[in-house]
Amino acid sequence: MIGQFTWIEINASEEGISVSGSTSASFGHSVMDDRNVECGVVARWDWDGESLAVESDLHGYIPLYFSHSKNRIIVSDSPLAILDRQDRPETDSVSLGFFCRAGFVIGERTLFRGIERVPARTRIKWTSGSLRIDTESDAIGSEPTSVKEAVDGWIDRFETAMTRRLPSHDSFDIPLSGGRDSRMILLELERHGRLPRRVLSLGSQNSNKTSDFTLASQLADRLGLPFEGIRHRESDSLKVEHDRHVACGFEAMEHVWLMPLWNELLAGGRPWFDGLGVGSLTRNSAASPEMTRLLRSGDISSWSREFFALTAATTPRWLDPILKCAPMPIADTDEVVSALDSELARHIEAPNPITSFTFANWGRRSISLNPLGICRSNKSIMLPFMDRDLISWSRSIPVEMMHEDDIQTKACHRLYPLFSDLPFDDGSPLRDSRASLWVRYLRKRRKKLFFMKNAPYFGTLPFEALNEKMDKSGSHRALMLMFHLACVDSLLSGE
Repeated sequence: MIGQFTWIEINASEEGISVSGSTSASFGHSVMDDRNVECGVVARWDWDGESLAVESDLHGYIPLYFSHSKNRIIVSDSPLAILDRQDRPETDSVSLGFFCRAGFVIGERTLFRGIERVPARTRIKWTSGSLRIDTESDAIGSEPTSVKEAVDGWIDRFETAMTRRLPSHDSFDIPLSGGRDSRMILLELERHGRLPRRVLSLGSQNSNKTSDFTLASQLADRLGLPFEGIRHRESDSLKVEHDRHVACGFEAMEHVWLMPLWNELLAGGRPWFDGLGVGSLTRNSAASPEMTRLLRSGDISSWSREFFALTAATTPRWLDPILKCAPMPIADTDEVVSALDSELARHIEAPNPITSFTFANWGRRSISLNPLGICRSNKSIMLPFMDRDLISWSRSIPVEMMHEDDIQTKACHRLYPLFSDLPFDDGSPLRDSRASLWVRYLRKRRKKLFFMKNAPYFGTLPFEALNEKMDKSGSHRALMLMFHLACVDSLLSGE
């Protein structure tokens, strides 16, 4: 397992210092502004023979973890590499409790005791057992006073972010959806005369009229660009799910359906642009007027219930019996809500406290693991929406302006009026050609065999979920949660 990741372990004893792993490492894609100041997403560590210096990126989006004791420190880009080097690994019941309800982890917690995520804008220095952690304050710009000012500032900073990342040649790819982020990236590149080698999207001709695939293919056709549809080909869905969990450190339930796209892009071996970033800061269903009212009134219990319903977690119908059967301690709702309340408190003074929270948690601990975890082997992924100045501006926009207008959509239509007639995706699930009866039978059989062999403690729950006809979405999420918990249990037992 360790071989997939980068790590360093340093031990101090009376005999001296012992070091194993990589003495220096860097992650992400560095982008400098005109003053030679970092505005990209990059992290690193370096051991100089006496001290270990660890630096996270500006937003803490690059997965970087550490575990330390008086005479030992381990740092890695995955919690699993650290877990492999622990003598008696244990799970964190509160982290698991939140994960089971939301599908990701919050703050600097991990699923495992003694392993922490390195915070954003942080420098860690370890010298012979002495640990120092310094975190810079979060810089948010002055709040705009009108929607027009918010949009104007957003456009200026987006154009600058793209200019900073213009590729020097056409040998790059664009994964294109029906959403705003990838569309704006492609259209801005086209304005600069930089056209991709390939435009790719998940799906097929059978997709819905307002699906990602259909809208992406229409845009590519209007620009005269080659377009490729990527279809699901795997028959062993549990293997794909497990591989994704390993790449993500078992920290996110979302986006297994994107694996065919990532595999295709990685196989291509070229740089690509990813839309990770500010979209969640300007359009966010968790920051609705009602959710904002609940948060500001201090009704965290009600806010959390509504929030969990928006995430990748399963429904209470399945969740409650799963938690009763789980093979490790999992915190109850009160403990989870208390942890959530503590994390929300860190964002409550932000111009938009909910998007500040989701950016620093849902985006950072789940969505970002697509380009920065699953695709960590490609260090040339461009992230214009993670640009320092664009993030700072987007975080400065008050929540009331987001309720008044859609800042990014307004910016997109102003920048590219010739394409304003092309709608955005409607959020409907990906629809691809249905697998054959034989393939569906094999998938179901593999799942049954897995739970019979590896997770007997769940009793009949997996088989009830497999045979569920009415609540297919909820039962599928229930199966994936049980699969996740069984895999985490096997990590602890070493099986």
